[in-house]
Amino acid sequence: MVYSAKFYVGFSDVNPDLGLSNASFLKLFENVCCMQGEAVGDGFKDTPGRWFVTAYRVKIFRRPEYNEIVTALTWSRETKGVAASREFEIRDENGTLLAVALSNWARMNTETGRLERMSPEAFARYESEPERHNFDEPWLTKLRDGGEPEYIKSFHVGRSLVDPNRHMNNVRYLDVAAETLPDGAYGNSEANEFEITYRKAVPLGETVDCGYSEDGGARYVTVRTNGEVNAVIKLYK
Repeated sequence: MVYSAKFYVGFSDVNPDLGLSNASFLKLFENVCCMQGEAVGDGFKDTPGRWFVTAYRVKIFRRPEYNEIVTALTWSRETKGVAASREFEIRDENGTLLAVALSNWARMNTETGRLERMSPEAFARYESEPERHNFDEPWLTKLRDGGEPEYIKSFHVGRSLVDPNRHMNNVRYLDVAAETLPDGAYGNSEANEFEITYRKAVPLGETVDCGYSEDGGARYVTVRTNGEVNAVIKLYK
């Protein structure tokens, strides 16, 4: 089942060039998949089970601009044990495809803190569509870290960066990555293709060390706490 919703591209959603920012793309994805969860009885108030994103790959063909209306579409592609694969599309008012994304998720019970399988009956309500896809494989490979960083910037994880799950929201990793990039590497040069591997959640009050490096025509920001990798962001040039 493909679930879709319309969104307005507002001033707070755009980068300095008035195009939808990379972080705002992830916000659209996050919101539309939560909306589908609510629609199939898998909402935050329905069950202690939560889907936590473990990886994204995003390809942007055209950035919607300020004051546009776009349609975000999402569908479940495949499930495997406690893991699930989900795809997204963003289309303009004429139906033109603007962006696609593949994401992987893990299911956790927030009361026990343990990974859990969703019952077959509950998962069936998502009506997965394995034959509909924009990516050849449903499962993303974990990114290695970016190697020895050219420099490191540190950020305190305050209240504005955490979500109701009490850890840094998946979108905020792109925010700190944008702050870590060298001068001139934002705005028009915001990457039109990027990947993120999430390894370990960052709780409120931590300090993250973001190391910047370049390798093979890509920019990397590796997010660490106490020397342990929390996430790796790969921004294609």
